[in-house]
Amino acid sequence: MMRNIFKTIILSSSLILTVTSCDLDQFPNDSISTETAWITVDDAVKFRNGIYSYFKSVNGGIYTYTADQQSDLFNATISFSNRGGDMHRWDFTAAQYDIEHIWQYNYFVINNCNNIIENIDKLTAKDDKEKATLNTIKGEAFLMRAICYHTLALRFAKDYEPANAGTDNGLPLVLTMKPEEKPSRSTLEDTYRQIKKDISEARTYLTTPGEANSIYFTVDVINAIEARVDLYMHNYSEAIALAKGLIAKYPLNKDVESFSNMWLNDESSEIIFKVFQSVDERDNSIGIYLSYNTATKSFNPDFVPAKWVLDLYEKGDIRKEIFYRKDKITCLETEADDVYMLNKYPGNPALKKSEYEYYQMPKIFRAAEAYLIAAEAAYLAKDADAATYLNQLRVQRGASIIASSGEELFKDIKNEWIREFIGEGQRLNDLKRWHDNIQRHDSQNSSILMSGADYTELSKAANDKRVIWEIPNNDLNSNSNLTGNWQ
Repeated sequence: MMRNIFKTIILSSSLILTVTSCDLDQFPNDSISTETAWITVDDAVKFRNGIYSYFKSVNGGIYTYTADQQSDLFNATISFSNRGGDMHRWDFTAAQYDIEHIWQYNYFVINNCNNIIENIDKLTAKDDKEKATLNTIKGEAFLMRAICYHTLALRFAKDYEPANAGTDNGLPLVLTMKPEEKPSRSTLEDTYRQIKKDISEARTYLTTPGEANSIYFTVDVINAIEARVDLYMHNYSEAIALAKGLIAKYPLNKDVESFSNMWLNDESSEIIFKVFQSVDERDNSIGIYLSYNTATKSFNPDFVPAKWVLDLYEKGDIRKEIFYRKDKITCLETEADDVYMLNKYPGNPALKKSEYEYYQMPKIFRAAEAYLIAAEAAYLAKDADAATYLNQLRVQRGASIIASSGEELFKDIKNEWIREFIGEGQRLNDLKRWHDNIQRHDSQNSSILMSGADYTELSKAANDKRVIWEIPNNDLNSNSNLTGNWQ
C-alpha cells in the first residue's frame, strides 16, 4: 500500500479504524488492534458501518463538482473568488488540493474494505443468520472497493479501449493492508479486470434484494455498477442486459411533484442507491450553484449553467422546471434577474440546521442512467433498439420522441446525458469516453460572468493532458514506482 496515500489516516499495519456504534449515522472515531478487533460478528457489523460512513465522505461536495468545474456545462461568475478557478481554467497542477483529496480518500475507503476482506473469514458464525450477515458484509466490501476503483480509473487513467488497455496505465492496485508497500501502476486492463473480479465476488456473497431508496448495497447496486463498467469496457450486450433489468424494476417519475421530491427530499421510485445522511451526520454539501446571500437578499452562485445547455430542453420537459431556478442574483455589485441557476441541490429540509444549507443524499445510482447506458450501448453495438431506450426516458420526462438515426442519434444520446445528469459529476467522464473536444460557448448574461479564452470561450482538445488528472505530487514523490499521467 502506498504509505503516503494514508499518511494522515493509517496508524500502522496493525491498527485499523473502527466504529463505536451500530448506527449508520455514527462516524468512526477510534482505532484498535487487529488482534482484538475481529472476535465477534458484532465487530464485523461495526466495520461495515465504518465503510458506509467513509463512503459517505467520498460522495457529494468536491467529489461531485470538481470535474464539473472543468467541464463545458458551467461558467464561473465574477464573484466566484477563484473557488475551483484552476480547474475551470484548466491550469491546475499535480498539487491540486481537491484532486489530492479525491485520490487519497477513495484509497482510504479501499483500505478499509481491504480490512474487511482480509479479516472477516477469521470469524465463526454461530448460526445461519450470522453466516448470512458475514456474507453480506463481505459482499458489500468487495462491491464498495470496485466502485471506488472505477471512480479513480475514470479520472486518473485513459478511456478504456480494448486494443490499448493492455499497455495503458491503470491504477496502483492496493488489495491488502500493507502500508509499507509501494506498488507500481497496473495496466488499465488489469485495473478493470480487478474491478470486474470484485463485482463477481460481490455477487457471490451479497444477495440483498434491491428496493428503491436503498441506503445499503443490494443486488441491484451490483447490476448498476456493472452496467456502467461494461459500457466503458465496450461490453455492450452485457451492459444492455443489466440495464434492461433495472429499467423493468425502477419506474421513472413522470410528474413534476414526484420528480421534484427526488431532488428536494431525496425520495423516488427511481433511486437505486443513495448515500445516507442525517441532520447530525452530514457531509459534502453542494452550495456553489445557489449560495443565498442574506445581506443582498439574492443568490450569489459561483457557477451557472451555460445558455446552450438550457436550450437543450424543450417545452414540457419537467427537468427544465426542476433542475433550474431563475431568481435575483447579485455578483459583486452587479445584479441580474434573467439568469438560471442549477437547482439540483436546493437542500433537503430534513438535513438542515439553518435555512440556507445545501445538503442532499447523493444519488449514486438512478434508473435514468440505465436507459442511457442501454441507448448508448445499443447504438454502439448497432442495435436497432437504441432510439427506443432513449425515447422511453424522454417521454417519461415530458419530452418529445426523437426519430433520428446514425450520427444524429448518437448526438441526441449525448445530449440526453447532459439533460439528465448535469451537475452530477459525469460530464468530463462522458467526453473522455466519447473522445470529444471541450468547447465552451453561448453563455448566459455576460455581465456576471468571467469571460475570455480561459472562461466562457475555453477550448480544449480531447487529448489534452488535463482530461486525465495527474496522480498527486505527494504520491509521485514518495513512491518511485509510480509513473505519472503527465510525464
